[in-house]
Amino acid sequence: MGKRYDVVIVGGGHNGLVAGTYLGKAAKRVLVVEQAALAGGLSQSDHVIPEAPDHMINTGTAELIHIRASPVMQELDLRSHGWKTVETDPMYAWLDPDGGSIAVFRDPRRTAEDIARYSSADARAYLEFIELIDGLMQFAGAMGKGDPGVRTAGNYLELAKVAIRNRALKTKLQLISTAPADQLAAEWFEHPATQALLLGIVAGAGPFDTDGNGIAYALFGLLHRVGVSKAVGGMRMFADTLVSAYAASGGELMLNAEVAEIVIRDGTTQGVCLVDGRMIEADVVIATCDPISAARLATPGGLDRVTRTRLEYAPAHRANVGPSLLNVASSQPFRLRRHRRTDGVDLNQAVGLIGTADELRQALVQARRGLVPMTPVFSLSPMTNWDPSIAPDGQGVAYIYLPVFPVDVNAGWDSAKAPAANAVIARAADYYDGFDGELGRWFETCSDRETRTGLTKGCVTHVDFGAQRTGAKRPAFGLGGPEPLARGLFLGGAGIHPGGGVSGGPGRLAAKRVLDYLT
Repeated sequence: MGKRYDVVIVGGGHNGLVAGTYLGKAAKRVLVVEQAALAGGLSQSDHVIPEAPDHMINTGTAELIHIRASPVMQELDLRSHGWKTVETDPMYAWLDPDGGSIAVFRDPRRTAEDIARYSSADARAYLEFIELIDGLMQFAGAMGKGDPGVRTAGNYLELAKVAIRNRALKTKLQLISTAPADQLAAEWFEHPATQALLLGIVAGAGPFDTDGNGIAYALFGLLHRVGVSKAVGGMRMFADTLVSAYAASGGELMLNAEVAEIVIRDGTTQGVCLVDGRMIEADVVIATCDPISAARLATPGGLDRVTRTRLEYAPAHRANVGPSLLNVASSQPFRLRRHRRTDGVDLNQAVGLIGTADELRQALVQARRGLVPMTPVFSLSPMTNWDPSIAPDGQGVAYIYLPVFPVDVNAGWDSAKAPAANAVIARAADYYDGFDGELGRWFETCSDRETRTGLTKGCVTHVDFGAQRTGAKRPAFGLGGPEPLARGLFLGGAGIHPGGGVSGGPGRLAAKRVLDYLT
């Protein structure tokens, strides 16, 4: 009989490590099992371009935003475990093809002043919009103080206070929680440049023409409240920080360990069985994989039919639109060709947003139909401009995120992938110098991501984002509360509240639920 654990966590991504650390600090015997050779999941970086072995490449996310507003930072004392970041201001800049720009600064007033160069009406509307977003975030904060699946008198009182403070915004808040992001951009702002700025940022949350995803604009509230960090040394720094904190809590980590089955017998979770046949027994299993994968891994018949069905129907890139990622290593630095400002603001330190409002909308229509957009739209992060340590001196890494891209293409990715990457780089080279020195590239579609990580359809948020899949309704109605899926089985990844993004919130919530369950 092998060692028995209190909790086994399936998946060593950031939420798995966060959950494990909380449980370890609570004196539980914890094991995290991770199929990859490195922990961190999509919060990781590596030397993945053979032609550029000294260039560190972020293979998932490249920014730290949500965790800056999360209690995880302080509660797990991450700064004492190697945390090192840099901040940039402005954080983003929409790049007009003609050479103009709108920058997003920490200060919303300064952002509005930038918008005023295109439209004074939009500048005024932006400040009103941010006031509305602040009200939305107050509601989210009140709901997030406890488990979204548990309502207490204190929760209701807190929500009532927020409602009273924001009663003048009631109608607008109701609209933002039900309308598509595109509709809100068109209602609030008259100039296509302002619309392109907003859509270019929220496109990362999913199709912006879908009802209920207007709440993605909460990201603007976060940007102005807490800003953006970039991990020094690549996202491996962040992963290593979490691994260090987890180890300090007493938790064990098993790498290169793929789970074949979450074992459930007579309605009770027994542990996990690895693909090599080893059985690891535990009182509780936290599955930080996506809900569809969790249902697939569970012993046939181990979940009741309703629970299994709701997990299996959790939407993951249901519209056939999801993010692809293209990293380019160069022997040259990446510098903007014509977007030079006269006010001293260096846009080379910002994430460049490339694509007009109409181009974003057209790309969405085409991607949904299984076509590679004729005009690619994307954000470009010149990573070495704020962290030169990830490449040899004088060289560059460009991280190109394509939020409006097809999950599956009609022609098949075998024939479409190389031309798609070439088109992206051709457009990027019209904005940035440095691509002439390309040493190599790393291009991952959603299909590639699914193969590499096991994520269903490569969906980084696990469950599509929207008002109908938040709080107690995430991942599905009836499954977003503290009750286990079966006795001893919990979800703990981005498929539960608060969802995607690097916050550690799902891991923290899962740990609390498990501790309550074990008490």
